Amino acid sequence: MKQNRLLLITIILSIVSFTSCFQEDEPVPPYVSPPGVTTNVAEIGPYYDKQLFYDLQTDSFIRIVNRESWDLAFQCMEEEFQIFINSSKLMRVSNTLSTNFNQTFSTVGQSWKYDNSGGWLDSTAFGEWGVKSGNQVTSFNHVYIVDRGLSATTGNNLGYKKVQILGFSNGKYSIRYANLDGSQFQELSFSKNADYNFIYISFDQGIVAVEPPKNSWDLLFTQYTTLVTQQSTGIVENYSVNGVLLNPYKVKAAREFSKPFTEISYTDLLNYTFTQQRDIIGYDWKDYDFDLSVYIIYPNKVYLIHDVEGFYYKMRFTSFTNQQGVRGYPTFEVARF
Repeated sequence: MKQNRLLLITIILSIVSFTSCFQEDEPVPPYVSPPGVTTNVAEIGPYYDKQLFYDLQTDSFIRIVNRESWDLAFQCMEEEFQIFINSSKLMRVSNTLSTNFNQTFSTVGQSWKYDNSGGWLDSTAFGEWGVKSGNQVTSFNHVYIVDRGLSATTGNNLGYKKVQILGFSNGKYSIRYANLDGSQFQELSFSKNADYNFIYISFDQGIVAVEPPKNSWDLLFTQYTTLVTQQSTGIVENYSVNGVLLNPYKVKAAREFSKPFTEISYTDLLNYTFTQQRDIIGYDWKDYDFDLSVYIIYPNKVYLIHDVEGFYYKMRFTSFTNQQGVRGYPTFEVARF
């Protein structure tokens, strides 16, 4: 019995000695940004229901709004009178060509248009709604049907409105809108504000505050509508994507997809052509692998940005999910030159 006990102890000691020769697995260290580079996360959320206005100079989100808080944006730029729709909701517009606002309209058979995601003033869904003469616009008085798009949380359609732009005179826009059958009629008149890019209208709340003053922010993190080629069919269609748009006031950007992020220097900036195309950063710094059900990030896609204050930055993305693997939390790195 004693010999058996001694044998058992010997075996145990041998096992302990043998296993101690192997090192334990070490946890993978968290990613650390290079020196001089800051990291931030845009918390859009898994339903993509927020719009975040970001300032490069302070590396901060200076305003966050619910994407369903507005419907139309009216241009404040001097001698410009374009009307934009809220593309984060997949909104669209059809011009009925009728001038009879009291008519009851149907959505059947309408020809729908979307805003161009580049933000070009000549490519809006509303298009030219009147004749400009100096600082006035005489409206064609066409009635437009506006599809308010989809709810972020339910995916349900948010309904339709008919809209008539009455004109711009004495420094003010005048519009009217209602349900397609004429119910919930509203008429508004409002002035431009040179401190902002747009005046925002909600069909539910009237004039609403959305973006910060135009000289205080650079990038908008949001869902938006753009033309996408579907891989399975090859069909090009308007589709909701999640990405980044430029502030249309003074902010410009360029792409660098070949030179490493850490090697791009201030002297390289002369090699790039900067553009005010709003979706130049866009959404394709990521992709989705349907087989693995994961987001793939392309950190080699670097974006060079000339901000509203006149400084230059470089930017890249490192993730689209948070630490729990939840989508809608793009992580990005920024360095000022």
